[in-house]
Amino acid sequence: MACFITPLTIGIILSIIKRLWKGAERIRLDILIYMMLGGALVLVAEHVWHGEVVPWPPFLTAMSNPEDIPIVINEMTRVGGAMALAVTGAWGLILGFTKKLQVKITTLKPITTTFGTGAK
Repeated sequence: MACFITPLTIGIILSIIKRLWKGAERIRLDILIYMMLGGALVLVAEHVWHGEVVPWPPFLTAMSNPEDIPIVINEMTRVGGAMALAVTGAWGLILGFTKKLQVKITTLKPITTTFGTGAK
C-alpha cells in the first residue's frame, strides 16, 4: 500500500544532506541515495501497476477510508522501515567489501639504467 513512502522520504532527505554536507563524498552517500530512490521508484511503479496508487487524491487507495489511515501508517513504519534498514545494511556491506578489496597503490622507485653512459 504505502511501503514505498519510507525509502522515498529517506532518499530525498539524504539527497538534501548530500548537497549541504561536503563530507558526503567520503562515505559514498550517493550509492545509498541511488539505492533508496531506485528501490522506491520500482515500488511506486509496482503499486501503480496493481492499482494501489492512483493519480487523484488521496493517491493511495488504502487511504480512501479515514479509518484505514492507522493501517497505512503501520505499513509505512514496519514494512517501509524494514526495507530502508535492509537497503542501508546492503549499502554498508557494499562499502565494507569495496574497502576490503581496494588495492593500495604504492609509489614506484625510479629505475636507473646505465645504458648509453659509457659505464662498464
